[in-house]
Amino acid sequence: MDVGEDEFAAIADAELDALPAWIKDRIAAANVAIDVQDERQGSPRTLGLFRQSTMQGMPMAEITLFRLPILRAAGRRENLRRAVHDVLLHELGHLFGMTEVDLDEFSIGNNPRPGATPVHPPGV
Repeated sequence: MDVGEDEFAAIADAELDALPAWIKDRIAAANVAIDVQDERQGSPRTLGLFRQSTMQGMPMAEITLFRLPILRAAGRRENLRRAVHDVLLHELGHLFGMTEVDLDEFSIGNNPRPGATPVHPPGV
């Protein structure tokens, strides 16, 4: 699947725009930057990364979406938007204080437990 950086970034932007207002407000309040990179060096299977820091006393956060691993995970173009959306939700879960174990209670976890709660209604 050939999806360039610009097209991938546009998909990520569209998924951000589609989030509910209360989540977008929290993203803005936490000063979250969204970045797209091809791949995390040394971790070719990492789909996304959430980092938090403080700069000059101001809280900052960054979510990085790794384009090539997400493309591989999606497998087909028709699955790409959903894959980007799920990685974005996973990383936003960390913004809301969720651990990897917490996220595994949902279908967006890295290792969802059997019977994990789906984050999408059936068929979506």
